[in-house]
Amino acid sequence: MTTLPPVKPVTVSAANTIANQSADVVVVVLDETDLEQGKIKSTELQNIDSQLGGAVAALVALKDFEGKWLSTAVTLCPVNAVAKRVLLVGGGKKTDEKPARARQLGLKIAEETARFKSVKVTLCGTSTFLSTGELVSQMTLGLRMGCYKYPNSNLTAEARKELETPVEFKVAGTQSNVEAHLKQAAIVADSIETCRLLQDAPPNVATPAYVASVMSEKARAAGLSVQVYGGEKLRQMGFGAMMAVAGGSANDAQFVVFEYAPTNAKKSLAFVGKGLTMDTGGYSIKTPSTHQVGMKYDMSGAAVTLNAVVAIAKLQLPIRVFGVAALCENMVDAHAYRVGDVLTTYNGKTIEVLNTDAEGRIVLSDALAYTAKDLKADTIIEYSTLTGAMITSLGHLGAGVFAFNSDTLEKTVVNAAQQVGERVWPMPTWEEIGEDIKGTIADVTNIGATAGAAGSSVGAMFLKEFVENKPYCHVDIAGVANGNMALGFPRKISSGYGVQLSIEIARALSLN
Repeated sequence: MTTLPPVKPVTVSAANTIANQSADVVVVVLDETDLEQGKIKSTELQNIDSQLGGAVAALVALKDFEGKWLSTAVTLCPVNAVAKRVLLVGGGKKTDEKPARARQLGLKIAEETARFKSVKVTLCGTSTFLSTGELVSQMTLGLRMGCYKYPNSNLTAEARKELETPVEFKVAGTQSNVEAHLKQAAIVADSIETCRLLQDAPPNVATPAYVASVMSEKARAAGLSVQVYGGEKLRQMGFGAMMAVAGGSANDAQFVVFEYAPTNAKKSLAFVGKGLTMDTGGYSIKTPSTHQVGMKYDMSGAAVTLNAVVAIAKLQLPIRVFGVAALCENMVDAHAYRVGDVLTTYNGKTIEVLNTDAEGRIVLSDALAYTAKDLKADTIIEYSTLTGAMITSLGHLGAGVFAFNSDTLEKTVVNAAQQVGERVWPMPTWEEIGEDIKGTIADVTNIGATAGAAGSSVGAMFLKEFVENKPYCHVDIAGVANGNMALGFPRKISSGYGVQLSIEIARALSLN
């Protein structure tokens, strides 16, 4: 059994009131509109304050807290109150991007309560971010994401004890259906957490075989059918492109296929993910060497894809879903592929290699061709950290969406992203861009002929050559897989971006 490293155990459940919770801290979430001229406005908030011994009113009256976005104030509670201390957190007054803002509040609450070494935390308040089950779910995800930390391989005894100490969050006084939302949020949070553990793992740990093993165990436990093909089998199957990229590595390539097939499904959907567990650039090596730092995140598309399908199965969405991940390394040795090589892909098209560092699209050419030809899914969504040009376009704030062969797919993906607060932006797929990858001694080249021009769109146009005209969406997550700077995501490390988006796309397609 392949095990993941331990992370802090966190539970979130519902409670009717803040009383009888024995909380270390009660977190009261308030918007600016909940307060007026240094006073509490609503009867509901006054009732909360009375149970806290007037602590909220005191902080508000002193103007120590005005409900501004992510502002905080903390005080000790009187001896007879329901908690040891109260923490006020501001929800501000903006009403845009509510799912992402709710998640950001969760991140803030997790950060602040960790400072008190709290193990029992009760949340309450009159903020709009506690007004619906959907927003409470997003705040829950923020709590879980905020408590996550990839464990140091050499923890002290004290640090290990702290890591192993459970944290219990109670959400009090919310509407009656919040319990069902919290259960669903826990499923999503588990998949995001596993996704992040794989993303953050060092490349000597998260090898192709390790990722395949971890996720296969998760998938089988969720009732999915699982197929994993190694390098020898892939050569026999005709994965000439993927095996060329994998040729320089001592670690065997792995091609993973999950299937979730509920009896009530009327449509099918495939998620495909790029899984470069380490990318040196090959013979077109990344220079300076600092450009190789962070290349362990080049497998994020695969981590997102596989974990999303596991969550979809646990949520029992009524749509048949495939999860496909192409896992390998792009290394340098005597067997590594070279600039000038011509590769034959799974569907017979040929690729002239002009840059070995544009390897993700080469690996995906086989994965997409297999998905279109053998799995025959109605729709294909693919995630990859494909281009640095995507970061130039959208920074670390959103993913680029490139939709093909459908009049509605782009809108479906954009709407799904808005529902869960994961930013995307539609990008151009002009036919002239496709002219840039036409080959002379092969069908296509793996980079465009016009240096530096429309790099992300060129990559997308290359990939659409391998989907057999099926409705297809390429989502370039290069800027948001790690170091995500958008609302509702942790900074610097892995983000788990795309897991929620995939689930919402599956939900939307199952209803249409």
